[in-house]
Amino acid sequence: MSHDSAADRRAAIAVLIMRFTLGIFLLLWSVGKLVVPGATLRIAAHFYGIALPEAAPAFMGSAELALSVALLLGFAQRPVYGLAILLHATSTLASWRQLLDPFGIARPGDDLFLAGVPVLGALIALYLLRGFDIYSLDGWLRLRRT
Repeated sequence: MSHDSAADRRAAIAVLIMRFTLGIFLLLWSVGKLVVPGATLRIAAHFYGIALPEAAPAFMGSAELALSVALLLGFAQRPVYGLAILLHATSTLASWRQLLDPFGIARPGDDLFLAGVPVLGALIALYLLRGFDIYSLDGWLRLRRT
């Protein structure tokens, strides 16, 4: 961090806000897989061309839930933030048709898919700014080691 402690605190608070809101975003998607597993099966078939087994949403939702909690806590930042980017980039890129036609000329209502792009940007920014993420479990563990 820089020598300007006020700027460092503001950056740390900004990263905390970004991490918390992104964690909630991912948490809601993981809970959705557990609560409405049929939707996960339909999404996999439609966007990825994959017929998932019936048990897949529970497994995927549980794994994503663990990732979401780790993201919310700021634990294992490098791998967790990286996995969150990979997970969200995959789902964002899978909706490339909707991203190319956001105003629904071919399919009305696809403009909501655009929201995935700034979320992906925020996840990448969080990864790049993880050194400022001091109000986190990793930040607390770093402080205890010094």
